[in-house]
Amino acid sequence: MQLSTIALAVETQTSAMGAIGSGGVRLLSPYDPLFREGDETTGFYEILSGAVRAYKIFPDGRRQIVAFAFAGDIVGFGHGDTYRFDCDALTTTRVRAIPKSSLLRAMRERPELGEKLLEVAGGEVANMQDLSILLCRKTAIERIASFLLTMAGKSAGPLTGRQLPLPMCRADIADYLGLTIETVSRNMTRLKAMRVIDLPNRGNFVVRDIDRLRLLAQCEGNMH
Repeated sequence: MQLSTIALAVETQTSAMGAIGSGGVRLLSPYDPLFREGDETTGFYEILSGAVRAYKIFPDGRRQIVAFAFAGDIVGFGHGDTYRFDCDALTTTRVRAIPKSSLLRAMRERPELGEKLLEVAGGEVANMQDLSILLCRKTAIERIASFLLTMAGKSAGPLTGRQLPLPMCRADIADYLGLTIETVSRNMTRLKAMRVIDLPNRGNFVVRDIDRLRLLAQCEGNMH
């Protein structure tokens, strides 16, 4: 499952993005806002390094994280005249602003960019279906296994036997997966006890048994 759901994230080559325009580069510290719900949509943002989260705060104070985005992704696309969610940095993050006008010009000059955006827009339906299955049908440990499998796939190189970044805290994972912090912590510990993963330090994890992790993510794993 892709981690971008309603806030679309477009994975593309840096060289291709360079053709879009020369928007300014911003450096964000952890938890610095990139944009706020209700702000005018002036453009989009390419993540150059680091990670961000997009989320909705409900009137009663509850939070639902709808997307995480990483280097190579674009956030803020498809929001209409105003941003529909809050978006802030998880870690020290560099982003490049892409004004709307620059993107439209690039799509006229480079039709393949427009085709890519249409591809992603079509994939949005599948992403929403994946999220629906994740939240409505999977058990807690299956949700966490799915999430960790997706996070492992974000890193280049081997999936097992090395530290992989996990920049979000347990509360972020809980608010993305529709779980409590306690449930996330308990099931992460359970996966470690099952020798599926290791948790060497804060901000990283290690996949020890990728086949078992995949089975759990597909609701086919043996819990014992």
